[in-house]
Amino acid sequence: MSSALILHHYDFSNYSEKVRLVLGLKGLTWRSVEIPPTLPKPDYIPLTGGYRRAPALQIGADVFCDTARIIEELERRFPEPTIYPGPDSVAQRAFTAGLERWTDATLTRNTINYISCEHSDADRFTPEFLADRAALLGKPEPGLAHRKAAAIKNLTQLRPQLSWISDILHDGRTYIYGEAPSLADCVIYHPLWVMDQLAGERAAVIPAVIRQWMERVAAHGHGNPTSMTAHAALDVADSSDPLPPLPSQTLDGDPALGDTVSITPTDYGRANPSVGTLVAIDAQRLALQHRNERTGLVTVHFPRFGYSVRALDG
Repeated sequence: MSSALILHHYDFSNYSEKVRLVLGLKGLTWRSVEIPPTLPKPDYIPLTGGYRRAPALQIGADVFCDTARIIEELERRFPEPTIYPGPDSVAQRAFTAGLERWTDATLTRNTINYISCEHSDADRFTPEFLADRAALLGKPEPGLAHRKAAAIKNLTQLRPQLSWISDILHDGRTYIYGEAPSLADCVIYHPLWVMDQLAGERAAVIPAVIRQWMERVAAHGHGNPTSMTAHAALDVADSSDPLPPLPSQTLDGDPALGDTVSITPTDYGRANPSVGTLVAIDAQRLALQHRNERTGLVTVHFPRFGYSVRALDG
């Protein structure tokens, strides 16, 4: 059984950057598998049972999807140094979870929509990429006139959010919660970082006080990654056994353990669910198992929040 951390990601994925930052804060050694940013993903989907979004963290034959579930697992396995520093880590954990819902959804949507419309000629925005993202979001691909209008619309929403972050940092603190870096820094950093990545230059809209904080966060790096091929990662899964499922607490309306289910994001990417046998479920987490000829038996883990689980007929 392999205990190596294998991150399936791509370079300009802001959600992958959030996880890479946590790996850096913890000083962890990990294997890096670069996956395509667009479909098809023939060496990734066999691991996840159908789920297409990045990143995913593979540990042997267990695959953790969604940054919330990935980071929860990293903190459980490697509690020191903690990503919740300070005397009241329980309250900080809850507050950061709420903060993350804002940055993962609203802030990320505004930063990406603004920069993709303002810099629609940047190298990242190939026709294949734009078509893939339109399909992922279930929307038509916008024309040039629409993009310019959308850039202005998103900038008006982005400016007040940038002012909130500036207000947090105005007292000269080193990090969001004070002198120690935390998950809060990672969850605010990644939607701002992606603007530079997509535009191919430093986004002028980011104020200097935020830029200085971003440089301090980035200085922690990404831990100690080494490259790994996707085929080698599939071989690791095939030669490993999944860990025993976590204890379950089935709630009203939940499918039963052993049912064939689909687990689907509730926001976007709903056309690409993960499908398999439900092996664990409670108020916080979901897990299913599926078997693929390239991976053998794999357990795929999700957070409960942000995902729906549905029993499939037959």
